[in-house]
Amino acid sequence: MQAEHRYPEEKFVRVNPSHPCPICGRGDWCGYNSFIASCMRVSEGAFKEVILSNGQVAYLHWLEPGMVNLPALMEEDTITAAQTAPVEVRDRVYRDFLKLLYLHPRHRKDLLRRGLTEWEIRRNGYRSVPGTEAPWSVCRRLIRMGHDLAGIPGFYKARGPHGGTYWTFDRQPGYFIPVRDEKGRIQALQRRMDDARGGKYKLFSGHKSRGGCSCGTPAHVARPAKTEDRRIWITEGPLKADIAGEYLGAVVVGALSAATWRPVIPVILALGAKEAVIAYDRDLETNPEVGRAYEALKAELKKHGLVVGRAVWNGKKGIDDALAAGMEVRVVRV
Repeated sequence: MQAEHRYPEEKFVRVNPSHPCPICGRGDWCGYNSFIASCMRVSEGAFKEVILSNGQVAYLHWLEPGMVNLPALMEEDTITAAQTAPVEVRDRVYRDFLKLLYLHPRHRKDLLRRGLTEWEIRRNGYRSVPGTEAPWSVCRRLIRMGHDLAGIPGFYKARGPHGGTYWTFDRQPGYFIPVRDEKGRIQALQRRMDDARGGKYKLFSGHKSRGGCSCGTPAHVARPAKTEDRRIWITEGPLKADIAGEYLGAVVVGALSAATWRPVIPVILALGAKEAVIAYDRDLETNPEVGRAYEALKAELKKHGLVVGRAVWNGKKGIDDALAAGMEVRVVRV
């Protein structure tokens, strides 16, 4: 019997007006892959009925070989990835984007808990991912301001229910952290996620198959309101760099992670640094991957003629928490 056949595992996709259900011919409600149609309307000829989580009944129909070529349809649906725009363009779009948003009280509270002041929070430009206004509406306002969102990481195109495309972005709850270059320009955005199960920090980037683009793994440059220490410090994460910079009175470069240290080097050189202090989290002593990244970064800095030190403290894992707690941070020559 046909129902006993085994086909390659292939995900289902929703129908749309351009690619309607192969059983009922309608462009909504149903789904299919290359082998099976899950039709919500036609029961005749179905080999199985399935009760969905919402209580509705779906009728599963075998499809004749070649009737649907899902990989080809998905390829047809792909929107060409955009080339990432120059940093000057990204900076202008991101600044106006953040101006359209606000910082939710719970996110402000989290930043205050981390050790930043109200003034520093405003100065650094953190904003919450919008929870009420739809992403496409925010994008439309940016376009009306004269911005082209092609090539701006984080924005991508979705297909409308009646054809055509529109600009949008992911709206998982959290707040945006500007990632700045050595000139203070916003080159990318990172998100601190409310739900950290899929990762605490995520870049605002990707969706290349839907007209989006990647921001890469840029290093963030945090500048304090007043610079008192001429050494350049290096740590893990843009937010951690922002916090540490204010307490140290020093420029702090934040790699996106311990392992993504390579983008730090050209930034350090552009800043004209003579001495660098590595302030990776204390787990570099117990985590082999972090330890290897630390050694590689140290060797590369020395290769460029910099004097290198390592920040040492007790108790807290990260330098930001140690400084906010008033702990002593020492620098050891390495």
